[in-house]
Amino acid sequence: MRRFTYSDAKSHKFWAIDLKGSSFTVTFGRVGTAGQSQTKTFPTAEKATAW
Repeated sequence: MRRFTYSDAKSHKFWAIDLKGSSFTVTFGRVGTAGQSQTKTFPTAEKATAW
């Protein structure tokens, strides 16, 4: 899983991307919260990686 954060004077956010087989899940939100997740599924693992 790769995790990214962004901080400035007004916000402190995170994004996490988890690739598993033919799908990936992106979780995002304010640091310190569980955030929200979205999953996208592809026909093959190669297509998921390429997207």
